[in-house]
Amino acid sequence: MKIRRVYASALAALIALIMISVFTPNATSDEIKVVAKKTAKPIPSPSPKWPPKGFTGKDGVFAKVPSSKELIGLLSAKRTLQAVVKKCEEFACGAVIAAADTGCKWWEVNSNVFRVRPDDLTREKIGTLMTYTKGSEKRRQKTIFLISTEPVTLGVSISGIKVTCHRDSANQPKAGNIYKSLLLATPTPTPES
Repeated sequence: MKIRRVYASALAALIALIMISVFTPNATSDEIKVVAKKTAKPIPSPSPKWPPKGFTGKDGVFAKVPSSKELIGLLSAKRTLQAVVKKCEEFACGAVIAAADTGCKWWEVNSNVFRVRPDDLTREKIGTLMTYTKGSEKRRQKTIFLISTEPVTLGVSISGIKVTCHRDSANQPKAGNIYKSLLLATPTPTPES
């Protein structure tokens, strides 16, 4: 049974081939048209401008303080930053965006915390803040949040920001913020004996 089916289908294919060759006139090479369709090549996205627009740079390291619009966009795009928002509702915070030509193994940001004195409206330095964070790839922008433990009050700000890109992992500290207050606590008087 199987042999008859195989034989019948082979015979049908042979008859179809003979019919095509009998009924198709011989074509010459002048009558054959060959067409190669062009394939669409993907258009590469333009490479980001380098150095980044609005950044201050030195020796291939660039940084800028983001605008409030940039921060809102970043915070709304990344749900993982909600913990940062909570901390910044309680403590004085700042942010900086950093990038480097060759990338960094880790970032160090030194900044100062200031407040406006209510009596004469001058700025007074009340603390220093050191921030350490993971590195970034070459020419990748990294947003670094500067979070002090100074309570948020009117007139408190973070400025005097200095960004350092470390290109080797030697002496890499634990990621985080270290705040040192310069305000001296008034000693509590003790009773005389």
